[in-house]
Amino acid sequence: LVSTLIAHVKSIEGYTTTYRKAWLAKHKVIENIYGNGEKSYHKLSKLLQAMQTYLPSMVIEKETLSILTKQGTIEGVFKFHRLFWSFRPCINKFQYCKPVVQVDGSWLYKKYKGSLLVAVAQDVNNKILPIVFIVVEGETTEAWFFFLNNLKRHVTPQNGLRLISDKHKSIKSAYSRWDSGWTPENSMHVFCIRNITQNFTMKYKNNDIKKIDYQYG
Repeated sequence: LVSTLIAHVKSIEGYTTTYRKAWLAKHKVIENIYGNGEKSYHKLSKLLQAMQTYLPSMVIEKETLSILTKQGTIEGVFKFHRLFWSFRPCINKFQYCKPVVQVDGSWLYKKYKGSLLVAVAQDVNNKILPIVFIVVEGETTEAWFFFLNNLKRHVTPQNGLRLISDKHKSIKSAYSRWDSGWTPENSMHVFCIRNITQNFTMKYKNNDIKKIDYQYG
């Protein structure tokens, strides 16, 4: 933490640095040790090749975009757009899990932003099993379609599944597309009760209503 760095500098040097200076110094040290995000993205193709070499059964789907300039696209040069991956042991174990898949996303902060989307399942011992990871530009309909389509193709081809999500419009739209692989005949899309409860309690401030909601939720 930056506050810890400030306290450490003060204890050693007797000087209280500013938050900004400590923050910049922290990230400079991290870049010197691990490299920055841009360099990591440049190494992504080689990393994926290495993973597929040593984990040949690993599932990877990648999308790139052409780089646009004022003069047009640069021939043969692309930039990262989306990445989907799943490990074979996770795929195999899903066959013995409950027929329920929960999907959710989280923002990626700092310079490059984007979103991390994940799918998890639950085994018979009620243990959580992560089955799919994906990095996309954001929680757009196209990004969720890329996620759900590959999830169905590579990991969850079974019929009779329940797909749990929050009420994000992009997820509903992607799920409803005819070519997503998810249909009312092979699956059911349901909303996360915890998310519904949180939205309910945020919208309605009456404590008596909240108590009823918690009692029956």
